[in-house]
Amino acid sequence: MYALLFADSGMSGGQISLLFGIWSLTGFVLEVPSGALADRVPRRHLLVVAEVIRALGFACWLLWPTFTGFALGFVLWGVNGALSSGTWEALVYDELTRLGAADRYARILGRCEALAATGTLAGTALAGPLLALGGYRAAGWASVAACLLCAALTTRLPAGSPLDADADADSDVDADEPGDGYFATLRAGVTEAVRNRAVGLLVASVVVLSGATAIEEYFSLLAVGLTSVAALPYLLLVPELAYALGAEAGGRLAGLAPRWVAGLAGAGAIVLAAGALIRHPAGFVLLSVGYGALGAAIVVASARLQDTLTGPRATVTSVSAIGEEVVALIVYAVFGAASGAVSLPVLCALAALPVVVLALRLPRWLPRA
Repeated sequence: MYALLFADSGMSGGQISLLFGIWSLTGFVLEVPSGALADRVPRRHLLVVAEVIRALGFACWLLWPTFTGFALGFVLWGVNGALSSGTWEALVYDELTRLGAADRYARILGRCEALAATGTLAGTALAGPLLALGGYRAAGWASVAACLLCAALTTRLPAGSPLDADADADSDVDADEPGDGYFATLRAGVTEAVRNRAVGLLVASVVVLSGATAIEEYFSLLAVGLTSVAALPYLLLVPELAYALGAEAGGRLAGLAPRWVAGLAGAGAIVLAAGALIRHPAGFVLLSVGYGALGAAIVVASARLQDTLTGPRATVTSVSAIGEEVVALIVYAVFGAASGAVSLPVLCALAALPVVVLALRLPRWLPRA
């Protein structure tokens, strides 16, 4: 509900888009350096710190409800995203590899994405009673508590120490020697993402698919006027439910042929665009179906990317994430600049079109499972 918090605090459409841009820009700057860090230190530690930082960001919104306070909160949330994206995927894939179960990555990733969306469903369902009970402050402090609970639960994960970091810890090799150390890890990961054609095409595919979901930040504004304010949180449950089902389906469709993944992504984008243009609750449901189809395609493409990687896993995954931030920044910039001239439904529909173009290339770019 934070977009509505901003609007009710006097932020204009352009200011809200600028805030989203600050969020993405922070992730853009820190994404790859934090990914290389995750290939050098225990990943669990980074994930715990990331959740504490996000809690501080939400607290800023509540204690300082001005543009500056909102911007600071988004900077902290951007730090959270940079520390956790790439880190989480690498921890899961490497731990499964150690257990001899790397082939289960797609299903587990899909299940985690589905459970994450289910958590958002629960949070959104609670938003109505919380807003009625104590307004945005009640919902906000509940969100802070949720982040701290997440940090506590994360301490129960495996340490996720990178294989090369474990080897470094047991050796007396000078960290400044060629091929070793933080900057060598950073260079190796970026090199694989840029120079390995198969990896590069997969990174581009994941970037476009995930980047299109940046319009999710506008779903609450898009839903305004379709139902009463009291029922609005429940309407926003629909896209989250659709994404949860899509992510779970993506985990089960890990072996899908590239042409079918392309069809799923393209059809999802078209349905999402059509739903955005239909100013009716039924249109919002249609948008949600397309959003869920994109979620399934993202899980499959992300799993193929992890299977293809041979270098520093978290670093390369962070290169993909930084591409997603670039796309998100473009979306926020266009939405902010065009907010006075083009309606929000039309902008959301246009944002889905790059996925349709990508779908034409996916049969060649996406390897088989």
